[in-house]
Amino acid sequence: MSLISLVGAGKDFGLRTLFEGFDLHIAAGDRLGLIGPNGAGKSTLMRILAGVEPLGSGQRRCVPRTRIVLVDQEPQLDPGRTVLEQVFSASGEKMELLRRFTAVSEALALAHREGHDDSQLLAELGALNGRMDQSQAWGLEQQIREVLQRLGIADIHKPVGDLSGGYRKRVALAAALVADPEVLLLDEPTNHLDADGVQWLQDYLQRFAGALVLITHDRYVLDQVTRRLVEVDRGEARTHEGNYATYLGRKAEAEADAAASEAKLKGVLRRELEWLRRGPKARSTKQKARIQRIEALQQAPKRQQRGELALASERRRLGKQVIEAEELAIWAETDRPLLRNFSYAFNPEDRVGIIGPNGSGKSSLLDLIAGRRELQQGSLVLGSTVRLAYFDQHSHTVLAETDPAGRERRLIDVVSEAAQQVKLGGSTLSASQLLERFLFPPAQQHQPVARLSGGERRRLHLCRLLIEAPNVLLLDEPTNDLDVQTLSVLEDFLEDFQGCVVIVSHDRYFLDRTVDRLFSFENGELKRFEGNYSDYLETRTYTREEPRPRPAAPSQCKPRSEQPRRRSYKESRELERLESELPAWEARRRELEQRLSAAASDYASIETLSQELAELSARIERGEDRWLELSELPA
Repeated sequence: MSLISLVGAGKDFGLRTLFEGFDLHIAAGDRLGLIGPNGAGKSTLMRILAGVEPLGSGQRRCVPRTRIVLVDQEPQLDPGRTVLEQVFSASGEKMELLRRFTAVSEALALAHREGHDDSQLLAELGALNGRMDQSQAWGLEQQIREVLQRLGIADIHKPVGDLSGGYRKRVALAAALVADPEVLLLDEPTNHLDADGVQWLQDYLQRFAGALVLITHDRYVLDQVTRRLVEVDRGEARTHEGNYATYLGRKAEAEADAAASEAKLKGVLRRELEWLRRGPKARSTKQKARIQRIEALQQAPKRQQRGELALASERRRLGKQVIEAEELAIWAETDRPLLRNFSYAFNPEDRVGIIGPNGSGKSSLLDLIAGRRELQQGSLVLGSTVRLAYFDQHSHTVLAETDPAGRERRLIDVVSEAAQQVKLGGSTLSASQLLERFLFPPAQQHQPVARLSGGERRRLHLCRLLIEAPNVLLLDEPTNDLDVQTLSVLEDFLEDFQGCVVIVSHDRYFLDRTVDRLFSFENGELKRFEGNYSDYLETRTYTREEPRPRPAAPSQCKPRSEQPRRRSYKESRELERLESELPAWEARRRELEQRLSAAASDYASIETLSQELAELSARIERGEDRWLELSELPA
């Protein structure tokens, strides 16, 4: 049975049709991906499925009381709530069951004290107990803690209104996952997650029991999670069975067949037109029918061809000296060291990826190289021939701001501000022609930038940067909001780019395609690794699970400095103390978890208990690590 159905659905924005006459049925357990170019209508279709955007034509049908949760690109959250309150408020049936169980338990205790009949309360409590077992509501608090931790959300008591856009997106995602709906709609959920967070989300979605509709630029997630795709493109929406790899294979076959059919049609039409030009003398019924067939061939509707994105930049010479960093250090505003003692000389052919958890300092390092952050320690020298372009996470939003005269900026204005003409490959292109190469047709070029989708603004930002003919590219999360087709073209462009490229990204596929060296943020240091992300991940997994054997000592008799040290008297007393304290700490943690589950809607108590629980868990983790370290030393 379909939970959500679209029948004869159509949607347009004035002169632009997104899709029409489209049928779509989403059943329990479905795994559906939405794909297509930026601005084609994927997010609009997602909001239509959620019921928050009206259809232009056709019908949307939904089974009553179906729990649907949408995580939009710009989610609307309550700014007055804390992170923890926001996530708890989305817990739906589980939270209601916990609240009702608490209320019935208290009523039952009161009935016992006052000697009233409690048979009805006992029956309800038994039913609630069964429903909570079935929905796994008992583990709600533990589930919330795990989801928040995995998504890199640490400030659980911070007001939502004080959070950045990326942090709010992660909070909305956490709330949606905890809500455990029957239909989960996710629009670019991997944006603002680090690589480990993306991998965890992929595994979570593979286990998710409900129906899933997903928009994502992460091709690994799209391939592993979805089993059916809807392609929105050029005024049509078409359904494809299978995952992304299957879709690519069939698409290549279909395009080859279409090209062959079109070539055959052109051949037939060419022969028929040649016959017509010879001017047949007789006008029999048979000949008239042939003329009508020629006219029909000429007037046959042809599917609109989608333009091919052409990323190109004028080559600019780059000398041997590019970027030389010596003993760099970066501190956060809280005086926490993000980076210590980083030294590296970038070369003109470098393809470097920078990875690490959210908040580790990746964007700060690019800001420092780009001159947007003040140098705190060490030296940083850029070569005299360096022409640097910084594709950051935020500049595309500035493009939509009004011009100095207070007028809305148009696409053509954004490009013309950088250059009226650009030389590419020996040709001189006007601003309008350059925009066409970036898939902005003339009819769109005089529209306000504010009307563009997020992905279209990112593409316009990229166009603006490449006009300046850079020879060093700094890319900070370049895959965010860009469609898969644009990413593929960008990857090809970077492969041929004559210059140095430094990329911060969580997109594993993109890193595999574009870099051959990684720097990983680990505890305030940048660890160097030769290879792409898959190589790095394989090595890291191997190191964690199957440590490489250490080379044997050349002699059976070790030097005195290599003899294992023994546990000191002070360390022995510390070990004894930990052995007595760790069980007590564990007992206290279980007590706090039970109290937290019973706190229900008492948010003040929840905050206090959660804070104590977090501190205690950290203390237990440190204590266990120290116990292992000391217990391995001989007495």
